[in-house]
Amino acid sequence: MKYLFANIFILLLIVNMSSCKKDNKSFEEKLLSTTELIEVGSKTGTYQFGVLSNQNMLLETDVDWITLDTTELAKGKRQVSFQVADNKEDERSGIITVKVNENLSTQVLVSQESGKVPVFYVSPEGNGDGSSWSSPTAFHTAMEKATSGSTIHLMEGVYKPVKTIRNGDASVESDKTFEVSKNISIIGGYAKDAMIGAKPNASLYKTVLDGNLASGKQAFHTVTITAIKEAESRVYLEGLQITGGNATDRSTNISINGLNFSRGQGGGVAVGGSEVHMKNVEIINNKATADKGTVGFAAGLYGFGSANVTMENCKVNDNENTGNNGGGVWMHTSNLTAYNSQFNRNYAKGTAGGVHGYPNANITLYNSEVSYNSNTSYGAGLYLRENSKAIIVNCLMVENTSTSKNGGGAVMLYDASSVDIISSTITGNKVAGPGAGVYRRSKVNNLTVINSIISGNIQDNASTDVDAYSDNAGIPAVLKSSVIASQVYGEAGTLVSGASFNPGTMLSAQYIPIGSSNPALTYGLTGSSLSNVGQTYKPALDDRIKSDKNANERTQTVMGALIK
Repeated sequence: MKYLFANIFILLLIVNMSSCKKDNKSFEEKLLSTTELIEVGSKTGTYQFGVLSNQNMLLETDVDWITLDTTELAKGKRQVSFQVADNKEDERSGIITVKVNENLSTQVLVSQESGKVPVFYVSPEGNGDGSSWSSPTAFHTAMEKATSGSTIHLMEGVYKPVKTIRNGDASVESDKTFEVSKNISIIGGYAKDAMIGAKPNASLYKTVLDGNLASGKQAFHTVTITAIKEAESRVYLEGLQITGGNATDRSTNISINGLNFSRGQGGGVAVGGSEVHMKNVEIINNKATADKGTVGFAAGLYGFGSANVTMENCKVNDNENTGNNGGGVWMHTSNLTAYNSQFNRNYAKGTAGGVHGYPNANITLYNSEVSYNSNTSYGAGLYLRENSKAIIVNCLMVENTSTSKNGGGAVMLYDASSVDIISSTITGNKVAGPGAGVYRRSKVNNLTVINSIISGNIQDNASTDVDAYSDNAGIPAVLKSSVIASQVYGEAGTLVSGASFNPGTMLSAQYIPIGSSNPALTYGLTGSSLSNVGQTYKPALDDRIKSDKNANERTQTVMGALIK
């Protein structure tokens, strides 16, 4: 659009210059706007639209809840910026007028949603007004009527998308999705006989958002989150199972809020620039394929555009990319923080079987699992690339596998990335190449390991559990109070003389350190020492660092994710 805008402007100048040469009196004033309508949220916010004119412009509005940054703009291609005030009443609208003179002007309608916050009750066959469980409405109806801050309660059952994504193609059935365009709460897990005041129980009352459409086709994204970030607001999802999406046709995009949502990125969930919190959400059995057009990325969840995603007691499991990179989660210039969550048994025919950060991603995992993932290239478990960072605390990363000789089983760092592994256990991972535990390659990749066990992984005979390509071999890792292969490092970061670790006899089948002469029981850190470590980070790490993966207090010097 910006190039079209510029070209129109150039053509106007050429036409006017040509006209002036023939007759100065034939000069024609021009004024264009990029839009006629802007829909805004109910909360205070700042918005803008583009204008183009070959004359200076005057701006005005007919309502007091719209405040313009300026009332004058110089000729050329400009941005009109304005703020809206909180709306606590019904939906309202106002007009911004941009004019060159009394005869030449353009108007933009600003529509602000209602500040009243309705609550909705929904069932799979609902056709009521949604005011109670006795009169539930349809899910898509509740989504349309909801305003920022609304809560939608979902009765157990299976829901399938019936609405085309905003700006999508109604003739393309796979463009149907559950689009969350506002900062609202969606809570599933209610019984069929629920009464007002009932509490959700997602494990008993499965609430499934299913991208498998009635025609046999699949949604490109079962859920698409497009809500704009607003102060003190977020999208909240709880008690849902999200399944049946198929990310494919990656070369085609749908533009929403200035972001391009690719049809081939994020089969289960696509998050573009939103603030999202998920609790007890399962993203399972989604795909990324070459079924249509260019093969897709990220079968499970794809976050991009500076999205912030928080997961609590969530599962991103059993998703499959049959032809490209990204099996479970992919964060692109975005942030993921997960607590007590699983990223297990995902597959990618390429890189990043479990969790992918690329580029400029920040990933923080507490008390979580990245296990049993598989792929055919770098990073079967966690793959960080191009200035991405991760902090891994109290995590199990086991039994990830790759058939590639490129290296990188549980953790792969590539191209100026970094990872801090704290009180975690990385074992049983298997790759055909080097570094089945941790592998570093390309530019400077920084590795810190504290109070962790990285041992018992299977890799190329010339390699070891923690390894680096020649371009990273000279970059020292920080290894403290940890076991690396058979070697033991003390709190000062030096090798403990005479101490040796044997994963076959010193780790139980449940990955708990065992044995009377086990250095992982002697040279680790207590919870108080780990708390001090956490305080050295900015921001400080969560208090979970003081306990193990199962919230057992660390009173003794035990390494790894689990102490009992």
